[in-house]
Order: sequence, then structure tokens, then C-alpha cells
Amino acid sequence: MDQELIISSLSAKMKLVRVENNYTQDTMASVLGISKKTLVQIEKNRLCANWTTIVALCALFRDSEIIRNTLGGNVLEVVKNAAHKKADSM
Repeated sequence: MDQELIISSLSAKMKLVRVENNYTQDTMASVLGISKKTLVQIEKNRLCANWTTIVALCALFRDSEIIRNTLGGNVLEVVKNAAHKKADSM
């Protein structure tokens, strides 16, 4: 799985992860280090999260059923492999 696929897949599931954890948009935005406006745009599929936000999401919510089902296997390992694969191709 490459970075672009991870970004698009998890951007589309950001709201589900937030609801799964009973977080408000304000809380989720604060936890991820993004503005509420950006989170709302991601949740409405107007914007994809950037790679840094996706890595933070995976690290902070690695036990999320939604993220595990989306990425399969060890969440952090999948993200790490995608990052190194991209770096190796440069």
C-alpha cells in the first residue's frame, strides 16, 4: 500500500475514527494538531489530509478497528513501509 492510497483511504474514514472515539471535531482537531476548519473539510471529502496528519492519526489511534480494517495488519508497520518505499523511490 502506498502513501497516496493510505492518505485517500484514511481521509475518507477520518470522521468514523473520530466518532469511534467519541471525540468532538474540536477535540479531534486538537489531538491531530490541525485546525477544526481543516478537519471539517477532510470529513466532508473536500480535502485530503496531508501525510503528516495521517501518520499522526495512525500513531495516536493505532488500536482503532476502522484504521486496522482499512490498512490491515500492523498499522504502524504499514505506514512505515509506505514511507520508506516512497523515500527509496526518490
